[in-house]
Amino acid sequence: MSFDLPASIERELEKYAQSEHISPSEAAVKFIQSGLKSSRRKTTHEVTEADLETLRQNVPIFAFLENLPDNVIDGMEAASKQVRAERFTPRG
Repeated sequence: MSFDLPASIERELEKYAQSEHISPSEAAVKFIQSGLKSSRRKTTHEVTEADLETLRQNVPIFAFLENLPDNVIDGMEAASKQVRAERFTPRG
């Protein structure tokens, strides 16, 4: 079996193979195997009512956050991402 790869991927594959001292074919096999392994590992975990109850009991602020409207939580998430992206330092 053979594949036609875009030139940019071929170059990256060859660079990787050289750095690992393996053939480009072996490098391609490693990439494909690691991709298949990672796709098998992805499982979604359904949050159950028991999980939520455990959070309510063990995380004091969870009950407060649970009652906030979604747009407030989304705003908090966006602000947090912006702070991390701009690398603000904590005061004090």
